[in-house]
Amino acid sequence: MTPLFGLGLTMIVGVLGLYIKSKVSWNLFNPMLFSIVLIITVLVTFNIPYESYEVGGDLILKMLGPITVVLAVPLYQHHDKLKKHAFAILFGVIFGSLSALVSVYLFSLVLGLDMTLIKSLLPRSVTTPIGIASSEMIDGLVGLTVLSIVITGTFGAIIAEWVFKIFKIDEPIAKGVSLGTSAHAIGTGRAFEYGTLEGAMSGLSIAIAGVSTILWLLLFQFLGFLEVPIT
Repeated sequence: MTPLFGLGLTMIVGVLGLYIKSKVSWNLFNPMLFSIVLIITVLVTFNIPYESYEVGGDLILKMLGPITVVLAVPLYQHHDKLKKHAFAILFGVIFGSLSALVSVYLFSLVLGLDMTLIKSLLPRSVTTPIGIASSEMIDGLVGLTVLSIVITGTFGAIIAEWVFKIFKIDEPIAKGVSLGTSAHAIGTGRAFEYGTLEGAMSGLSIAIAGVSTILWLLLFQFLGFLEVPIT
């Protein structure tokens, strides 16, 4: 029941995942997904309550917000390209975040999901701290929101290379913007594997997508899209 357990387990598993990633060339291997599965396995195998892990594991969650400041460094290094393509980046991220919301909304309606589930899944393409705040704002289930964020980011990072090849996307800025907008922090980690420019643009896209997603959700609420239909 001390913070050292959850914090230590998370760090050890995370480092192990990164080490394995450096030794294998399999694109489907994702260190974050590996870490999640391994931590769950440890807790279940040794019958450790999640509350015991949460005491220290939550410290990692609290670091997510402040640590994004680090992304400002590569962004400053490429500020000339940012100024040159500012409109295209802004336009792409704003409407990219809208397409993420609309796709979830429409597919959820087709599948017959209730409004609580729809609200929980809508913030899937933003970084976790913003996703949690967005989910609480629209009365979603925060746990389901976090799960959908992790799945979206992991899936986006895995298929990014194939998408870029299929659609012949070679422009570094386009790669970074697409990964940051659709796959948030996990996608940004993948973007940095391509280069610092891709990583910088992805980090910027996370911030813009977070703000635009909240504004789009407020518009959805205003238009009544998030109201439970009367039967």
